[in-house]
Amino acid sequence: MADTTFCDSSVPDYVARECGTDYAGIVGIGLVATTETVTDQNLEDPSWWQTQQLASPQQVYVIPNTRGEYTGGTPTEEDGFGLENTRVTGADHTATVEVEGLKENRDFWEGANRRKWYVALVTAADLLYWIEVPASVYSRINNQRSIKNMAFWQIDIKWQSFSNPRILNAPTGVFTV
Repeated sequence: MADTTFCDSSVPDYVARECGTDYAGIVGIGLVATTETVTDQNLEDPSWWQTQQLASPQQVYVIPNTRGEYTGGTPTEEDGFGLENTRVTGADHTATVEVEGLKENRDFWEGANRRKWYVALVTAADLLYWIEVPASVYSRINNQRSIKNMAFWQIDIKWQSFSNPRILNAPTGVFTV
């Protein structure tokens, strides 16, 4: 299949925001097995998430009450041709998320580390960033020096894609407890 990244394409009009703020932070994540076919309608439907969590074997997981960030991708480049010095060929993306429950979730994170996932990142603005390219999940224990600090799981979610995640409405009540 040919890559059409740099082919001419139409660009829709930019829409200026009249008012309001999209609050940041990642307050929940969803992991979906890459074998699953998911629609935007599914992702915005609370009952779809609930049904999938009860399925056997389970292929969809909800991790509520997280804290984290996604600051966008970093362009990848290669040497250009002719008079072009370099060419952007894609982007490397990373989201870093933290979650509590060391002992309770050790086996879950060990299993999650060992496969690729489609990922939903849910923000404080009730937006869902849908990453529908295989993403790696690497979780590790973050146990700081100070006895006054909490210990938690720190998860790095990494993927490669020229495109940004799709932005959808988060399903009500799924990613918060």
